[in-house]
Amino acid sequence: MDLNLVRTFLSVYRHQSYTLAANELNLTQPATSAAIKRLENEINKQLFIKKGRGIEPTSQAHYLANHFQIAVDTIELALESKHDFAVYCTESALYEITNIPNIQVLNQPHEQSLLFEHLKTRQVDLVIDTVTTKDTSLIIEELYCEPAVVICAKDHKTIQGTITKEMFYNARHIIYSARWNGLSGFEQMAKEPISQRDVALNTSSISSLAMLVSQTNHIGLISVSFAKKWSEQLNLQILPSPIELQEIPYHLIYHRRYLNDPKHKKLRQQIHQCFKKSMA
Repeated sequence: MDLNLVRTFLSVYRHQSYTLAANELNLTQPATSAAIKRLENEINKQLFIKKGRGIEPTSQAHYLANHFQIAVDTIELALESKHDFAVYCTESALYEITNIPNIQVLNQPHEQSLLFEHLKTRQVDLVIDTVTTKDTSLIIEELYCEPAVVICAKDHKTIQGTITKEMFYNARHIIYSARWNGLSGFEQMAKEPISQRDVALNTSSISSLAMLVSQTNHIGLISVSFAKKWSEQLNLQILPSPIELQEIPYHLIYHRRYLNDPKHKKLRQQIHQCFKKSMA
């Protein structure tokens, strides 16, 4: 049985109101009512009857409430004892959070919509990324911003210490393949008209991008913190972008249900402190 149905039932049972339960669960009233209908169909029993303008639990609802609450309390106690939070983190910021205790960093889906869906369905507790949304059930906190820079091998044949717009567009590029709303990161950040780049290779990994750039005569565009982290090991040049770009914005994204949760709040504070220290 879906645990979310059980939680929805218990909330409706406590409040004896679909509307109040929906507000508590950050759901719509029709979604709450539909969840109760699904549960009723699953057990083939009616759980609530209309009484005036409200609803009243049936005897079956009283019976289930007692047993369900014991089961939910047991499950939540087991989860509470673990103290782990599941986190999605964009690759360019990943190394900043590796020393934070009690988090489990999961393999992040490439589709932006899945990040938000997984937050809503409790598959993940927090996202650190550059994406944003207007969904009112999700809270977005600004974490930090940083510029994007051009990287190339130290022994690049034509680029040494500086890069012009002409050199930028004449070079072959290795680009990060992720797209948001149909646009690449470069297209979203550009503050001036841009030309088509000569793309040698697309990669879904920023680490792969940096390593491939270090072994070829191509260039790439990545965040300055990631570039500085690996420039020495990979023998990379770090150059200011000759194209005027907006800074890369990083956000903490989480469901509104966690806004005042003490442990989640502490985790967010730890993450803010990590990045504040790193950016100092």
